[in-house]
Amino acid sequence: MAQTPRTYAFDARVVHDHFPGIGRYAWNLLRELIAHLEADERLVVLYDPNARSSRHPLHALAQQASPRVAWRATPTPIFSTRNLFLAADPQWALVHYPYYVRPLALKARSITTLYDAIPFRYPDYFPARRTRLAIRLFHWLAVLRAQRVIVLSEHARQELAELLPAVRSKSVVIPAAADPHFQPMSAAEAHATLAPRFGALPPFCLYLASNKPHKNLPRLVEAWRLVVNALGAQAPLLVIAGHYDPRYPEAQQRVRALGLESQVRFIGTVSDVEAAALYASCELFIYPSLHEGFGLTPLEAMACGAPVACASASSLPEVVGEAALLFDPTDVDDIARACLVALRDPSLRARLREASLKQAARFSWARAAQQTLAVYREVAEKHR
Repeated sequence: MAQTPRTYAFDARVVHDHFPGIGRYAWNLLRELIAHLEADERLVVLYDPNARSSRHPLHALAQQASPRVAWRATPTPIFSTRNLFLAADPQWALVHYPYYVRPLALKARSITTLYDAIPFRYPDYFPARRTRLAIRLFHWLAVLRAQRVIVLSEHARQELAELLPAVRSKSVVIPAAADPHFQPMSAAEAHATLAPRFGALPPFCLYLASNKPHKNLPRLVEAWRLVVNALGAQAPLLVIAGHYDPRYPEAQQRVRALGLESQVRFIGTVSDVEAAALYASCELFIYPSLHEGFGLTPLEAMACGAPVACASASSLPEVVGEAALLFDPTDVDDIARACLVALRDPSLRARLREASLKQAARFSWARAAQQTLAVYREVAEKHR
């Protein structure tokens, strides 16, 4: 007698431009989940037909027809009240919600992915007291309703468990990985990618992230003054890429105050293709962030073969291992020291490039999907 297929559901409504990082996680994981389902497993993908996803085309996955995958239009916005009461099909063994704002009234078994404690550590990002209370409440309820909580690093697990004690017994660490298109690129290919928008860039070091306070960009600017003073005309350009939040102009103000306008260039948001070209062609990728739940950006840089200097904070050492130069992100002198060590030694940068590729290869979305499916099977079997 044939065994009845076991059906899991995955909430892909976060594959949306509103959730750039979480959408990246969900899209990559979903792509590999589909590829690694066993013969007796099925997957229902919940998607919002009205969502705009310019970087991660969910429709492209849907067009790869698979008898094990069904796509269910779910146009209920995640932040709507109706989402709290969204029903689950009783035939589903479980539902995976890759965001803490999720349906709470359902009785179905569920898994929730949590990423970091930044909303708790940086409450100023959410000025309204009502918003801060809602964030705390929805995190607590998400953990309460879930049979398992997936986190991306041991640091995130420990930190979230301090705030939400149930995380300790329910959590499993499953690291993320870089997108497949982040890989080494020839100098000619990188130039062809970057030249139409940025012209011929001189030798440069790279920072790529937003300018939110926990990213620690003003200290990097201060450290760059020390690098310029030490190297003089030999100092490379510091290229600062990433989304600019006008609430936090401190880095730009610091550049002007220190007279670094010719040594630091802000280029704004870049596409994934441009980011890969920047990673592949920079002299050094510098990541001074004070707080990361996983640290995907330095891993992307490593996947492209960039030499990396990275903060020794939060989850970052878990991600970069021994393949990067580490520095104290609260110490401007130490940031400058790490940069100067790398910039003065071409052979060291070559060794770091090689180490980056090896370190990035330790993380894969295929492995993440296999580990996630193992959690699905454990939850489904335990709660049959």
